[in-house]
Amino acid sequence: MGDFLKRAARVLARLLDTPGVPPPKAIDVELKKDPKNMGVGGWASPTAIGFSSSSWPDEQWRHWILVHELVNLYAHHYGGAGGYPSDWWANGRSPFPTYACCLVLANIGLIEDAAWLKGTAKGKPDHDLYWALHTRFGFELFGRFLRLVRADGIDMGKIGAPWPNADARRSLYTVAYLSLAADENLAELIRAHGIGKKPADWDGIHPDKPFKEYEVTANAVDGLLAGRKRLFEATAAGNPQLEVQRAKFRLGEGSGR
Repeated sequence: MGDFLKRAARVLARLLDTPGVPPPKAIDVELKKDPKNMGVGGWASPTAIGFSSSSWPDEQWRHWILVHELVNLYAHHYGGAGGYPSDWWANGRSPFPTYACCLVLANIGLIEDAAWLKGTAKGKPDHDLYWALHTRFGFELFGRFLRLVRADGIDMGKIGAPWPNADARRSLYTVAYLSLAADENLAELIRAHGIGKKPADWDGIHPDKPFKEYEVTANAVDGLLAGRKRLFEATAAGNPQLEVQRAKFRLGEGSGR
């Protein structure tokens, strides 16, 4: 397991390519043998990943869960925080970690595992979204996205309703920063992939989190990015309230409508 994780970590660091932000110096790994768990389970925190299973053969399911949780940890590390949308990024549904995991597996030579994993999500609109973005922008889009989020001090988990509730404003911020990374307003593409609609499996994953449907519009993205430009491309000289305004923006009080 250790050698496999090291290889995957090197690939992720290369893909994210973030000058000035070195990879984690150390990651704590916990492996729990659970006789009742015939499948695999996993979790990630900012500094650790953990797994549980009744056994640990060298096969595709174990390869998947190892890289999957590593992706979650690296997204937090390179973005400076976590809290990405639970309805179309991570936590139970996890289209972003699944997409990134496919790339890592392919890069370390596990082509069949990557093809299998991609096939498990084929036809799911939010999973297809990441491959549509990949076709147009490559994985570099997400490296730029995480750098921008980190530079501005954005913690998506502090925006809107407590995570992991699905939240319209959290999604707006995520779409806006992806658009900034792409240098193109992505609202229409993302809406075309069903973002904001209740996922079919939502109640099974989050039975205690009622889903209120929403939409992220191009105008809202433009408005939020205009507010961000005023705050983060300005200088503090002559504007003692700028940091107060930036703090409000970081908490979701941007100007998007």
